[in-house]
Amino acid sequence: MNVDQWVGDERSAETLVVPVDFEVQQLLSHLLRRAHFHAEAEFAGAYPGLDATSRQLALLFTVNRMSGATQNELAQAVGIDSNTLSDLAKRSEQKGLLRRVRVSSDRRAWGLYLTDLGRSLVAQAALLTPAYQDRLATRLSAQEAEQLVRLLKKMLDL
Repeated sequence: MNVDQWVGDERSAETLVVPVDFEVQQLLSHLLRRAHFHAEAEFAGAYPGLDATSRQLALLFTVNRMSGATQNELAQAVGIDSNTLSDLAKRSEQKGLLRRVRVSSDRRAWGLYLTDLGRSLVAQAALLTPAYQDRLATRLSAQEAEQLVRLLKKMLDL
């Protein structure tokens, strides 16, 4: 019986038995979501006293690598939408971590640069990141962790 066959029938959704034979722990989407939640839960403990979110840190690491890149270029590199990146950049600028400078060739675009405080935060976070990565992959061998990174990059076409 498909959904169209029981819609409008007296039976409610609670009494309908759908023959689906899978466990939620086998769903890639579910596992990826749980892995994300695990990474976020570990983040605060891995970066004690660091006044940045995981997304801000991703932005700061990327600005460190691509100094002067536009917000659109950085949004693509980080993998978030332009509006979210714009909000992250404004908050990071308010914290004194970034400078936003109008791009001379496109007065609508902003180029992003780390401030001294931003460079200091990136340097501090860079020292803590290997231990954070190890915490996330604690149940994996080094080879399995490398393979997982390779597979995720392949899945995301990176």
